[in-house]
Formats: sequence, structure tokens, C-alpha cells
Amino acid sequence: MGYEIWKFKCSNRKHGDMEYRGDGNYVCPVCGETYHDDEFDDVDEDDSEVLSVHDAALIWASHGKDEDYTFGYSDDELENAL
Repeated sequence: MGYEIWKFKCSNRKHGDMEYRGDGNYVCPVCGETYHDDEFDDVDEDDSEVLSVHDAALIWASHGKDEDYTFGYSDDELENAL
């Protein structure tokens, strides 16, 4: 079981959700506030089961770029891999 990406709000709630940037790191796209989820550091992943960014990008695109199919990658990482 890998790291589960959560929705975190910026401390300024008017800014909305923070964006996941990978490795347990989140950033507010409006003000740049950052947050690191310590749960990421506790995840024991088997790299043999991790999708490559290229495979993840193909799946993500085939599902209409739905955020439920990012597999832990940011939208920018997936766009760059297409």
C-alpha cells in the first residue's frame, strides 16, 4: 500500500486546496505556503509496484485527466510525460 494523497486547505481558506507536488509535499498555488505530510515518510513502498510517470500519464489522460488517476504524480509531472 502506497502513500494516499489527501486534500489539504491553505491556512488562508480563501485560497482553497493545496496542490500535491510529490514526496509528501503540498503547496498553495496562490500564496506558496508549503506543507509536508509526515505520513509520507512512514510509507514502506515496494518500487516494483510503482507506475512510471509515463504509464501513469497515459492512464490519467485516458480517464479525462481525472485527479483520481494521478497515482501520486502532480498534474505538471503527468503533462510533461505525455
